[in-house]
Amino acid sequence: AMPAKLDKVRFLVQDTVVATAMLQDEEINFMLSEYPNYKMAAANCADILSSKFAGMAEEKKIGNMTLVYRDKSKKYADLANRLRMQASKVVLPYAGGISQNDKEAIEDDTDRVQPSFRRGQDKIALPATDITDDDAV
Repeated sequence: AMPAKLDKVRFLVQDTVVATAMLQDEEINFMLSEYPNYKMAAANCADILSSKFAGMAEEKKIGNMTLVYRDKSKKYADLANRLRMQASKVVLPYAGGISQNDKEAIEDDTDRVQPSFRRGQDKIALPATDITDDDAV
């Protein structure tokens, strides 16, 4: 079975360890509701993580270990950009009006904004007239 979109987002932002999760499921699900494309949702999650780390002290000393948050912030900002590029590559161009069924489905859509112009809009049925030549000898 394919992994759920939530799991895909967690994987892409490498936030997969439950004990140290940086993002809550609710936060990821919110992003997925805003951006159904999971790569775009992941890019926005990476932006949030970048901001989180940017807001922290540049570095923190714990014993003889130094954590540098600035690097983490940049790492997530770069990841966000990479994911956005990947997400935008999957968008395929759409050419309408090629398929007869497609065209009819679009025309039948009652919610669609009606076009200002359409083929045959000026065709007016002319009154029936007798066009026999009365002057014929």
